[in-house]
Amino acid sequence: MTLNNNMHPLYQYEDLYAYLDFINDQTYAGRKLSEQIAELQYLYLEESQPWVVAFSGGKDSTAILTLMFFALLGLSPEQRKYKVYVVFCDTLAEVPIYLKKTLRTIKAVQRTANLLGLPIETKIITPKTQDTFWSRLLGRGYPAPNLRLNRWCTEKIKLNPFKHFAETQFTDNESPIVMIGSRSAESANRQAILDKYHSGESYFDDTDPTYRRYAPIKDWSVNEVWHILGQRIAPGQYEDMEPWESPWGTSNIGLVELYDSTNSTSGECPLVETASSPGCGKSRFGCWTCTVVTKDKAIDGLIANGETWLEPLAKFRNFLHSTTEPSVKKLYRQDRRRDGKVSVKHGLQEEKNVEFIQGPYFLHLRKEWLAHLLNMEKDLNLAGHEVSLITEDELHEIRYQWRNDPLTPDWADELPTIYASVYGENKITFPKDDVSNFGELEANIINRLAEQHDTSPDLVRKLIELEVSLSGLGKRQGLYQRIDKILAQDWGSVEKAKSKRESEKAIHFALTQDLIDIGAELDGITAMLNKEF
Repeated sequence: MTLNNNMHPLYQYEDLYAYLDFINDQTYAGRKLSEQIAELQYLYLEESQPWVVAFSGGKDSTAILTLMFFALLGLSPEQRKYKVYVVFCDTLAEVPIYLKKTLRTIKAVQRTANLLGLPIETKIITPKTQDTFWSRLLGRGYPAPNLRLNRWCTEKIKLNPFKHFAETQFTDNESPIVMIGSRSAESANRQAILDKYHSGESYFDDTDPTYRRYAPIKDWSVNEVWHILGQRIAPGQYEDMEPWESPWGTSNIGLVELYDSTNSTSGECPLVETASSPGCGKSRFGCWTCTVVTKDKAIDGLIANGETWLEPLAKFRNFLHSTTEPSVKKLYRQDRRRDGKVSVKHGLQEEKNVEFIQGPYFLHLRKEWLAHLLNMEKDLNLAGHEVSLITEDELHEIRYQWRNDPLTPDWADELPTIYASVYGENKITFPKDDVSNFGELEANIINRLAEQHDTSPDLVRKLIELEVSLSGLGKRQGLYQRIDKILAQDWGSVEKAKSKRESEKAIHFALTQDLIDIGAELDGITAMLNKEF
């Protein structure tokens, strides 16, 4: 829909009466608040589509939720025809203090909406179990995300959950409108994204085929955001409202205190629009595990302001971040990648400068880190802090990934033992693993025999696992291809594999240089011919 410069009427159904003085008094980004709410009402009535408020629990998303609440309060019950979903993405790695407050707000929003007859439905979405931070890092051995390379977390735990929600919640005929709380004043990156997607002749950014985005506060300053959350701007104004009251009946003063405690003025972590959107580690509402930034100022600020019980989380995050430093990668990560290959970095470095790509974290380290995580969780709960640092579903997924690790399968099946060493035997029931008929005893036998026959025990284990997976099948279609795929991996000595890769790199470099020289000669011949003719 294109922008309409005509003034839209502000619908003022009786549910809005308590807020009218405030709405009529305020001006944000050079526009009266009443005009902005009227615009939202106009779009709601004209678009005939469901709406989504991308809610993180932070100040900006609380501001856009307040706008939507005001807009709906001003519409009559007959006009409130289209569903508004308030969607919070719980990454399962949220800072516990923020998560508790956000969940409390979501409950209050739903309760008040039900009482007032507003068409609001709150939704909490989470990543798929196989995509969570711990399932990827501890289960598959993915290196901790970093800003330079390998920022896999954004897509897996932020983008994909919302895409899945949109795909399953809405029909092909629906084009939901997503309200986002992004503001240009937050950062240069955020401004660039808004300039690219949220400027021009339309109210919406419709570059995504599954939904359209609406950024109603993109031009607001941070002080204006706090104004709409504060409502009582000076003593004696708006006497019918409590200080810092939200239209769903709770106080925003707790939000103010949280922001104060971080000692930071940066933005929050919104619904992520693209994989290149800014990271959330510098903000209040990112993951406590965020290793994209060097320092997490938010959690450090909380600790400095008395929340010292968060120190173990901060230390563990800092440690995970340290494992991404190039100088120490070899201490934590295998020489082979998950496909079994020893790989060199792309590029035209000379053979003497060959660099190898490190693979996943060593399995024995992942086991140590899981034990540390579980002990942190237990200690925090014993100290009176109700936290969940890892879910039961994630533990089952990690166990599966360890048992089927492509490089060092955990035939000893140690995860249940690790968990029992922290919590005891009966807290979680781990079903007997019947995926493989082999365990630690068989692994030790294979290790001895492989040494005697000068072959790789991991190769033998992978071939046995392939045979077990195909046992009982009448047809073994693709068997030889699967065997070839296993044999093609770099089994045996890593030094031999590296030497092979170095030779390949040297040959590739030499051939490339020959092609460059030939190209230069051809260019010279072409220049001479052009000069002659």
